[in-house]
Amino acid sequence: MTLIEIMIVIVIMALAAGGATVALNSVTRAKLRSACVRIVAGARFGYHRSVVRGRTVRMVLDIDTGSISFEEADGRVFLARNDDDTRLELDETDADLAAVDPWSAAQARLEDTFTPSFGRSPFGPISNEDGEPLSRYQPQALGNNIRILRVITPHEIEPREAGRASIYFFPGGRTQQAVIHLADSADRVYSVALHPLTGRGRIYNYAYEPEEISDESPSEVRDPG
Repeated sequence: MTLIEIMIVIVIMALAAGGATVALNSVTRAKLRSACVRIVAGARFGYHRSVVRGRTVRMVLDIDTGSISFEEADGRVFLARNDDDTRLELDETDADLAAVDPWSAAQARLEDTFTPSFGRSPFGPISNEDGEPLSRYQPQALGNNIRILRVITPHEIEPREAGRASIYFFPGGRTQQAVIHLADSADRVYSVALHPLTGRGRIYNYAYEPEEISDESPSEVRDPG
C-alpha cells in the first residue's frame, strides 16, 4: 500500500469512529429525553385522574431504582413539611410521612398520647374494580442507565437525592410544583419542571434550577411548616 492509500484508510476509520460516537450520543440523549417525556405524561395522568376521580394522586419517583409509579388516596390528605416539629421526632427516612390521613393520625394520638404519630399513610396502589393493583401503575424503570439525581418539592426543605420522592395531584385541579433532574450514562442532565396550576411539564436540556418553589397549598392540604 502506498502512503496515500494508508492515509485514506486512516481518514475513513476516523470518520467511521466519529460517526459511531455521534450516533451513540444521539441514542443516549434520546433515552434521556424519553424518560423526561414519561414523567411529563405521568404528571398529566395524575392531574386528570385526581380531577376525574376526586382523589389525591401521587407520582412516586424511586431515586435508588430509577423507577416511577402511581398511588392514590381515598380521603383528604394533609401534607407535612419535613421541618414540622412532630415529624422531626419520627423516622425522617420515610418519605411517606409527608402525606398523612388526619383521621388515622387522630386515632394514633388517642391510643398513645406520649408518642407523636401521623398514623398510617392514606395512599395505596391504583387498583381495578376488584381491588387488584394494576401493574401498569406499579414501579416501572424510566430507562436503561437513566438516573434520577434529585427531586425538588415544597414539602422537602432540601432536594431529595435518595429514597422515594412524591409529587401530589389534588382533586381541585392543583398540582404540587416540582423539578426533577435526570442524568444518563454520559452524565448529561435534563430537567422536568411541573406547573402547579395545570400539571403540565416543561423539559430543559440542562440542570434547571427554579428561582423558588411555591409552597402555596390548595384548600384540602394543611402545611404545618
